[in-house]
Amino acid sequence: MNFNVSDIHETSVKILEEIGIFIESNKAIEILYSIGCKVEKVSKIVKIPSSIISNALSYNYPFTRIYNRSGDKSIEIAGNNVVFSSGGAKIKIKKYDGTYVNPYSKDLADLTKIYDYLENVDIYLNAVDPVDIPIKGYRTQIAAEVFKNTTKPCSFLANDPKVVEDIYNMALAIRGNKKNILEKPFFTIGAASEAILGYMDKECDLLIRCTELGIPTGAGHYPIMGLTAPISISGALALANANWLTGHVIKTAIDPKNPSDYSVLAGVFDMKNTNVVTSSPEIWLYYLMGIKLGKYYNLPISVVISSDSKDIDLQMAYEKALSYFICASAGANKIHGAITLDSMNLTSYEQLVIDNEIISGISHYFKNFKINNTLIDFEIIKSSLNNKMYFLESDYTLQNYKKDLWSSNIFIRNNFIDWEKEGMPKVIDNANKKVQKILKEHKVPDLPEDVLRKIDCIVADAQNR
Repeated sequence: MNFNVSDIHETSVKILEEIGIFIESNKAIEILYSIGCKVEKVSKIVKIPSSIISNALSYNYPFTRIYNRSGDKSIEIAGNNVVFSSGGAKIKIKKYDGTYVNPYSKDLADLTKIYDYLENVDIYLNAVDPVDIPIKGYRTQIAAEVFKNTTKPCSFLANDPKVVEDIYNMALAIRGNKKNILEKPFFTIGAASEAILGYMDKECDLLIRCTELGIPTGAGHYPIMGLTAPISISGALALANANWLTGHVIKTAIDPKNPSDYSVLAGVFDMKNTNVVTSSPEIWLYYLMGIKLGKYYNLPISVVISSDSKDIDLQMAYEKALSYFICASAGANKIHGAITLDSMNLTSYEQLVIDNEIISGISHYFKNFKINNTLIDFEIIKSSLNNKMYFLESDYTLQNYKKDLWSSNIFIRNNFIDWEKEGMPKVIDNANKKVQKILKEHKVPDLPEDVLRKIDCIVADAQNR
C-alpha cells in the first residue's frame, strides 16, 4: 500500500488551521486560547496553528508499560510487542443455550473473574454494562466491581470528571499513595471526541481531569466512513487524526509528560442495510494506515476490533482472526476486542474463551518464530535418522516441543474416531466446559478489608451525588 503518512498529517493540520474544531468546554477553550489558538467565542470554533501542533508532538511521552493491581508485574506496550485487551460495555449476552439476554451484575463479576484467569488477555475493560446497577454512580460502581474481581491492569470508561476522581480515589485506596499510582500505573481512562469533528463539554473536561491527576489517557475518535467521515480511507483518517491531535494539544498544554498512545478505530456505513459495520476490508485498510500514522508520531498504537456476527460462527472466526492478524502484523501494540460481537454490542462467555484461544495462536506465531543454528539442525537430523522413532525421541524434541509447538485447549484437533467417541463436541461446547471450570475453581485474591470499605464508601457517595 503506497501512501505518505505525512500527507495525512498535513491534511489534519490544515483542517485544524483553516476549518477549526468545535470545542464545547469553556475550560478547554481557555487552555487552547492561553497557548495561542484562535477562538471564535460565539460558535466555539477553535483554530489551532501548525506551530502549536508541532510543539505538542515534540512532547510525545509514550505510554509503554502498565502494571497489575499489586504492582509486582508489568506488561510492555512498545516496540514490536503486542498486548491484547478485552472489548467492553456490551449491552447483550448470548447464553450457551442460544438465548440473548440483558447483562446483570453477576455477569460482570463472572466475566471479570474469567478474564482474570485467561492468560492471553492482558488488559481488562468491563465486559458488560449491567442493567441492574443504579444510574446514579453507574460507572463508579462498575469500576469498583472490576477492581474487586481482577488483579490485571484495567481500562475504564468514564462519562464525567467526577467518575475519574472516583476511580482515582479507589486506586489510592488500593495503592496507598499517588507516587505508587504514577510510577506503576495499573489503569487507564479513555476520553472520546465528537462523532464528526469536535469535543463536547464532559469529554473535554474528562480528558483534562485525567491529565491533571496523571492518569494515562487519550482521546479516541470513531469515524464512520460514508456517514460521519469521508468514504475515502485517507479522508476518514485525516478527520479522526484532527480530533486526536486536538486532544493531544490539550493534554500537553496541561502536562507534557502525561502518557499517550495513538488510538485507531473506525466503522463503515453499509449503504445496502443502513447499518454501521465494524469489520470489513475498508476498515482493515484503515487500520494499516492508522498504525503507520501512529508510528510516524513515534507512539504506541492502540486498535479496536470487532466482529459484526451475532453468533459464534464462521463469520465471527473470519472477521476476528483476520482483524487480530492484520493489526498485529502491521505493528499495533495494543489490540482491544476480545469478547466483542455484533458491532461492539454483544458478548458471550464462550466467545471470551474462544478469543483467548485465537489470541494464543496469533501470539505464538509472532513471538515463537526462530531460526536455529543450522549446525544444531544438522546434528539433530543426523542423530535422529538412525532412530526407529525418528525425531519423536530426539532430546531436542522432548525438551522443546511444549514451547515450540502450539497446542490448543478448545479447538478440535484429534482424529475423527476419537472425536466421535468423545460425543462429537463443538468448539463452543469445549469453551463452555472451560468457562464452568474457571468459575468453579479460579479464586481472585481479595483486596484487604479496609480497602474494600473505602471503595464501597466511594460508590455510596457517587450514588448520593
